[in-house]
Amino acid sequence: PNRRMEVLSRGGIESRISWIFEEVGGGTDLTVKTEYKLPIPVLGKLAEGFIVKQNEQESLLLLSNLKARMEVPETAAQG
Repeated sequence: PNRRMEVLSRGGIESRISWIFEEVGGGTDLTVKTEYKLPIPVLGKLAEGFIVKQNEQESLLLLSNLKARMEVPETAAQG
């Protein structure tokens, strides 16, 4: 808890992904922030919309999968 991790990507589409873990009431909140620079002159506005939507969908799937793996169901926690 209370840690931050950043992943930087250079080349192609430059990006920075920040993973922020915060302790909250016996658990952990995770906030993921994604920043990226699209080479718009190369890709164009049409591609930009597609890439933004694709990144949003992938982020939601990643967070959903992470939550499913990290949370312990009540019945399993009781033993």
